[in-house]
Amino acid sequence: MDLADELDQAARDGDEAAARQLLAAGARADQPNQHGYLPLHVASYSGHERVVRLPLEAAPATASVADSQGQTALHHAALGFRHCPAAAVVPLLLEAAAELAFVMDVYGCTPLFMVLFFSRHRTAEQVVETARCLVRAAPAVQPALGILLQYSQQSATLFADLVARLPLSREQWHSIPAPCPDLDRALPAVLQRSAAEAGWLVGRLAEGQGKRLRAAALSLARAQQPSRCSLPAEVSGRILAQALAA
Repeated sequence: MDLADELDQAARDGDEAAARQLLAAGARADQPNQHGYLPLHVASYSGHERVVRLPLEAAPATASVADSQGQTALHHAALGFRHCPAAAVVPLLLEAAAELAFVMDVYGCTPLFMVLFFSRHRTAEQVVETARCLVRAAPAVQPALGILLQYSQQSATLFADLVARLPLSREQWHSIPAPCPDLDRALPAVLQRSAAEAGWLVGRLAEGQGKRLRAAALSLARAQQPSRCSLPAEVSGRILAQALAA
């Protein structure tokens, strides 16, 4: 085998020492194998965090390189999710090329779609941990929201990560399943951003949570009346979120 083939094999096996030696000996991190896959693609698919770091360091631009099917290293990490957890690999790749988090391959698939599609192969914790990294890198609401709605059973707790970071329209809020578990933890961020959105969020909470929130909001309003001062939205949001968690 030549250096390229050996590096490909080291990436596949997760052999960090061999990969490091081969790169030092002249193997190129930007040279694809006979199937058109870069060492970074192979290591990402195999879920080898330490080996993924090496081609990223040697050739950072490879994080943005797609194969003939339009799949970047993020896609390969999501595809490999069937065989091994990708939670450690995905943040590394996002750090190198976060703008590719929702790029579609030639089949119209994004990394988030692939992770949720293959969710039956992993534990719920592994799915949420990996998908959460991608949701938090979403450049806009609709691409992520559409995928979460398609796989709402697997992604119920991920809606909070999306709405805490990006603004939603009234129609988008009303498309979120109700009651939506874990949505209450997004309340401080949403309330700080928009009172209207906070109201729409409350409408997606479970009935018991809604009652506790209304009682807490009334108590908070009464507590602020004597001094005629208003707490910052962030502080109010945190107090109300604590009331929901109680």
